[in-house]
Amino acid sequence: MTVGFSRSTPGLASTEVQGRLAASHVAATVVALSAEVETHLGIPAPASRSVERTTDALTGLVLDEVTDLDAGGTPTAISRFDPGGQLVSSVRLGFVASAGPSVSAGSAARIASGMLAGLHMAAPGNAAVTPRAAGGWLVRWVRLVGAIPVPGDGVAVQLAGDGSFHGIVRTQHALAKMPAVLIDPARVRVLTGARLDRWFTADVRADASVSAPALAWIAPNETFGDAIPAGAGGTIRLAWIVRVTTSGALAERLAGLELAFDAGDGAPLGGDILE
Repeated sequence: MTVGFSRSTPGLASTEVQGRLAASHVAATVVALSAEVETHLGIPAPASRSVERTTDALTGLVLDEVTDLDAGGTPTAISRFDPGGQLVSSVRLGFVASAGPSVSAGSAARIASGMLAGLHMAAPGNAAVTPRAAGGWLVRWVRLVGAIPVPGDGVAVQLAGDGSFHGIVRTQHALAKMPAVLIDPARVRVLTGARLDRWFTADVRADASVSAPALAWIAPNETFGDAIPAGAGGTIRLAWIVRVTTSGALAERLAGLELAFDAGDGAPLGGDILE
């Protein structure tokens, strides 16, 4: 008996066909994107390319990964795109820059900025340029949301000493919606004082000094046994951060604390114990 796709059995057959066509279209689109990006970055055209859909272990993002292969089937570069077609990362494998004088830090920043402009990738503010242990430069822009840095997020470009491209990565975690109204810093001080009053006895309470609250994007934690707000797990939230420094007898037991409070409603979001 021959099994095929027929008009009388459209369900599974049509779904399978549509899935294959959709996957083929996505693969072709991503390969075209990869070719355009890699040409702009100066990555040599490969003998062939393969495409695989994968999930990033760090961010949980679904990504389309394009691997460049030479004539012998050895990978020479990898580029990854999100489902919207935005570049997430690209790297040349086994790349060795030509020997010669190294470009300056300022030149490295200008070269990296030009690469991002050509890729239509936003990089607000000034870049931090640092030398790499293996040689060359790391040029990095921190992601800003509401003019506040998001730790760990941003765009980083790796250049060889001569300024040629080695790698680029864009990191962007999911953020909770920014509160429509922020609680007042004075309220944050009151919340902090109440916690310290509960934690420290009267004889050492005066040895705990509180800094001015500062806004930051953070991942809530359970350092102080607080229940993480519903829906906050794994999501970066805007918080007021208060640093508590110690002195006297208290300093012999504790270097300090960092307390975090939701910037919108003041709910405790954890923090850190400083040693």
